[in-house]
Amino acid sequence: MSESIIGIIILLALTVLFGWLTLKGWRAHRAWVKWLSVLLAGLFTISFALLTVIGVLGTYKIFRAYTVSVSEMTVAATPDQISRGDHLAQVLCAGCHSLNGDLPLSGGKNLSEDAGLPLGDIYAPNLTPATDIKDWSDSDLFRVIRTGVDDEGRATAMASIVGTQALSDEDTLAVIAYLRQSPTVENETPEFKPTILMGIFAGAGLVLKDVPSTVNTISAPPKTATAEYGKYVLTYMDCMSCHGENLDGVVPPPFPPAPDIRNYFSQVSKEDFFNVVHAFALSSQPGDVMPWKVISRLDEVELEALYLYLHQVTSK
Repeated sequence: MSESIIGIIILLALTVLFGWLTLKGWRAHRAWVKWLSVLLAGLFTISFALLTVIGVLGTYKIFRAYTVSVSEMTVAATPDQISRGDHLAQVLCAGCHSLNGDLPLSGGKNLSEDAGLPLGDIYAPNLTPATDIKDWSDSDLFRVIRTGVDDEGRATAMASIVGTQALSDEDTLAVIAYLRQSPTVENETPEFKPTILMGIFAGAGLVLKDVPSTVNTISAPPKTATAEYGKYVLTYMDCMSCHGENLDGVVPPPFPPAPDIRNYFSQVSKEDFFNVVHAFALSSQPGDVMPWKVISRLDEVELEALYLYLHQVTSK
């Protein structure tokens, strides 16, 4: 929290400084100096004061304790659950929680680097049994996947904004089943240290969405090659965080802008889409913004369903 506190102090100091300059300008004898000073210094005073308030609210939002009710549960960890969880971990979790984008989920890079902004140390943590999560209950794991709130009631940096909130209960339990039998990898990632910029984004509602007080039931459509199931895949894959709610590439910071894909999917055939995904997956490199390698791990039903939904909504 120290980085955030330092940032708040700097913003307060700038607010006071420009407030003093505004007052000093008001006392100027020449009219043009007076009004120019008041206008410019006053504008900076208001701006820094507003950023200070938003930053304080966002920092509180990041570090406060949340209470989220979740039912007691025990995951059966059947072979089918573990297999499904392994698949979901590859397509949904490995992109952040692994340096090479593959299992096991032994911890990833500083996610603020993808945003290209000084948001602080925001490392995707090690999710193997080498860490404290081995002592978490299945209910604790369910809550953090669904809401981003950990076993101590703290909002995690990224899980509270990514598509895991949209996973069905069944798929969430499958991920937990995988995590329970994941190989142990010793790798300690740096602790979460957000800057005041992260606090400002949180205060403005751009990251760390509102945390629900209870965990609601979510059911997925049948896993078939339909547009309905494709919408479910699109949601938990979190495509709209980059491509925008309307898939037009318009997104708020800190997410990097992405291409408008509406025209592409209104014209491309299913076969060409499949070929593009697998071709780009073969040529993808670490650090690529578009996760082609991850998308190529979707099975044929998921990929066809995703295509059908995107083709449907962009052809209207």
